[in-house]
Amino acid sequence: MRFRPSILMVMVLFVLAHGLPICAAEIEEFKIKRQEVFEFDEKPTVKASGYDVHIAFKSKGNCDVTVAIEDAQGNIVRHLVSGVLGANAPAPLEKNSLKQDLVWDSKDDQGAYVKDRASLTVRVSLGLKPQLERTLDWSPQKRVGMDSPILCAAPEGMYVYEGTPIDHIRLFDHSGNYLRTVYPFPSDKLSKATGVATHTFPQDGKTLPLKGGFHQSTLLTSGTNTNIYSYNEGYGVNAMAIHDTKIALLHLKLNRMATDGSTGGMKLEGGKTSVPVWKSLGGEPLPPRSAAFSPDGKYVYHTGYFIATGPYGFTKRWLYGVMRTEYASDADAQPFVGEILKEDGFGTGEKQFRFPSSVATDPQGRLYVSDYMNDRIQVFDADAKLLKTIPANKPAQVSIHQRSGEIYVFSWYLASQFFTSNEEIKKVTPTLTRLASFDNPKVISTCPMTLTGNLGSGNPSENDRGSACRLEVDSWAEQPTIWMIPGQSGGVVMHDNRSFMTTVDNWDATTLKIMVEKNGKLEPIRDFGKDVRESVVRVKPPILWRQRLNVNPKTGKLYVLEGDCAARKGVTSMVEFDPETGKAKIAELPFSCEDICFDQNGLIYLRTDSYIARYDFETGREVPWDYGEETDKLGFAGEGGERFAPIASGLPIPGQRSSPFWHMGGMYVAPNGHLVLPTYNPAKQAERKISGEGNSNIVGRPYTPKLYPGRQTWGEFHIWDKHGKLIIEDAFPGMGHLDGVGLDNQDNIYVMAAARRIIDGKAVDDLKDDVSETLLKVPAAKAKVISTSESIPVPLPKSAYLKRSADLNGQAAENAWVEGANWFYGGLGFSGMSAGWAAGGCSCWNTRFCLDYFSRSIAPETRHFSVAVVDNAGNLILRIGQYGNVDDGKPLIADGGPPAPRSIGGDEVGLFHPCFVATHTDHRIFIADAGNARVASVKLGYHAEEKVALKDFPNEAGK
Repeated sequence: MRFRPSILMVMVLFVLAHGLPICAAEIEEFKIKRQEVFEFDEKPTVKASGYDVHIAFKSKGNCDVTVAIEDAQGNIVRHLVSGVLGANAPAPLEKNSLKQDLVWDSKDDQGAYVKDRASLTVRVSLGLKPQLERTLDWSPQKRVGMDSPILCAAPEGMYVYEGTPIDHIRLFDHSGNYLRTVYPFPSDKLSKATGVATHTFPQDGKTLPLKGGFHQSTLLTSGTNTNIYSYNEGYGVNAMAIHDTKIALLHLKLNRMATDGSTGGMKLEGGKTSVPVWKSLGGEPLPPRSAAFSPDGKYVYHTGYFIATGPYGFTKRWLYGVMRTEYASDADAQPFVGEILKEDGFGTGEKQFRFPSSVATDPQGRLYVSDYMNDRIQVFDADAKLLKTIPANKPAQVSIHQRSGEIYVFSWYLASQFFTSNEEIKKVTPTLTRLASFDNPKVISTCPMTLTGNLGSGNPSENDRGSACRLEVDSWAEQPTIWMIPGQSGGVVMHDNRSFMTTVDNWDATTLKIMVEKNGKLEPIRDFGKDVRESVVRVKPPILWRQRLNVNPKTGKLYVLEGDCAARKGVTSMVEFDPETGKAKIAELPFSCEDICFDQNGLIYLRTDSYIARYDFETGREVPWDYGEETDKLGFAGEGGERFAPIASGLPIPGQRSSPFWHMGGMYVAPNGHLVLPTYNPAKQAERKISGEGNSNIVGRPYTPKLYPGRQTWGEFHIWDKHGKLIIEDAFPGMGHLDGVGLDNQDNIYVMAAARRIIDGKAVDDLKDDVSETLLKVPAAKAKVISTSESIPVPLPKSAYLKRSADLNGQAAENAWVEGANWFYGGLGFSGMSAGWAAGGCSCWNTRFCLDYFSRSIAPETRHFSVAVVDNAGNLILRIGQYGNVDDGKPLIADGGPPAPRSIGGDEVGLFHPCFVATHTDHRIFIADAGNARVASVKLGYHAEEKVALKDFPNEAGK
């Protein structure tokens, strides 16, 4: 759910954005703390004294050190410590010392004495060393957005654009095999991407490309996904044309690219290609749907401007003309033919149209315009002189075979105000008609087309109204082929005047298909949906590109959560990946839930907005809580697709109400079995009371927190032990919206707050659209947040403001201090809540950090193209990744990834839009990189490592 702020609120919070930034060199928390010296001065030695095992070693520099106790299979029995040596070394490491003497008490992570100490090994590792292992959950044939792909044929293959709101341009060969990614720009073409915005980042002082828009996910400037004040998903391109090495991307503006992934020596952004709709319909700019280059590459013709009007946008109005843009010029597009700026400009004259739906050009320079409601194709020369009228029944798209000169006319139902009845609509049959040539446009063949959504016999309430169908003739294939997106799937909601966004999983029917004309019909020779099913299992693209990741620590398998129920935020199933083999399968959940996590024993925990239940993941049996409650029906409900189950013993969530954000910030089980959970709780006292039967506000156990001046009441943190006993109530009062939580064995809470970091009264960055987040660590029940917000139950008087700089800004708390925090690390992730609504205010788009069992935080620096690894004392150990598209980075295992990866050096992890992460102890880190539509599996190792077996020591532990 989204909240639309008042203009006053936006202005107030903008003023409170803290002015000037801090220079990168001044931000201590952003500096990598370890020294790049990874050698032992004294190798590890071990001595046993009863239950205590002393582990001594000395390093040559203040690098990061990891000490673990392992079994014979390499599984970690005790995560003893991992952190950077020096003045801020985390306990139990001695500060300011290269020589260390640690004590292991012979207990495992869960506090039990080990049974066979002599079978174990002490491992001491220096210098965490990540390396790209393999690509998971990647199929170039998989749809990556809600809006239909845009297709452009060229001699070298088929270029496919997709986006919503993350843009992708891929090149396939004529058989549909992936060749390479053109956008995101290849890393070795960045220097040749002229006009791409850049920024000097405070993290390290590096100047890198600057992604724009509310989602901070694109470098293109052509479309609506660059609007920082819109929470809509947006999209970058609505029409595309290719000539030789030139690529024209059209939406509100022209963007220029080259087929090699550069901008071809030209500035990225050109003039406007949109046309304002008539004032009677609001005057908003409309993008074209179809574009074609002139044969000399000088001009781009474009048409297909439409707007949806009426209830649910079911009536589409199309502008009545063709525009032309000079590719090399920055001038705005100009009318070429037709009366596109006039509301009454339609007609049947030779230069009039009643719904021009597409354009195409031939090698002779002729322009073909499909005039849909006039049942004709108008052919013009370069001076807009009419050369010929070719009759055609409802030509939705016209295409020219560039080698044979044949004219392909595709007919299907497109919504238009000129249809007068359902009977007239039903006469529009999806058909391909081939005409011999411009000189002799006789019919040489006709065949039916199979489209989704019953487009050929629909009615005015039909869902996608035909605009989601996309086709392209491949003129350079050995046998002429037609690449087809046959329509939209399922139930829909309106989206950006372009098409519709689906909420129903019916994607097999709408994936890209390569067709050939054979025996009087179109037959598929390749179905991209089948390719996807065979590789990554799930055909449907992630809604909002929210791919929350979880690892089962018992098996090391990865689970990818994508919204499939409850307003597309809840889940009923996950995709399971085995990182050893790359194989995927669907893992069903016992009921629909908002979130899941695993404990160290491999139990899975599922939460709704009212209860937490847990199961043995291997057997599927519920593992009841000693302090739980029975409920006969549990599931996370919202907009269909839910699954419910009875629960023998679920934990009721104190104060929980059905959240307006549909997601609650995460959950985590520490190695000792303690569970931390942030909840949502109504702000108003009256809403926390059960007023009678059927009260829908309270769905958990009523809970009222203690108030203090400056406390916002978004929700509370609670901590349970492994039996389900609530042991710490209100463990971090005043914390607002968050994106991820962790807990260590000492009950320290780790949170990624949806708030920007403030240091010495200044923002850590000078970006006006900064919606970054802040990681912090606090001891449970010993810290609190104090907000300056006026819209909380007990506002803090200005006279009581703390006499120091605020720590955070955003999370609907305006400026805030965190009293009792151990440390902060800012500039992370992305959240529409971070800017206190100033950048749009949608919490649906966010990121997540994760915590490993060494209490190291792994957090995406989404705009910086990296992932930070921070030890439990707040020291930045290193950053993983650098700018790159999916072809950038040489993996250890090539299977499952692109066919020709390029080495980029370092850890070889190329990232474009990393948002979600997960970890399997210190074996692997997984990064969901939406910008490259894949999950990167990063193998963890160390620069230096020594192991000492305990077989020679008395097996006293556990006796």
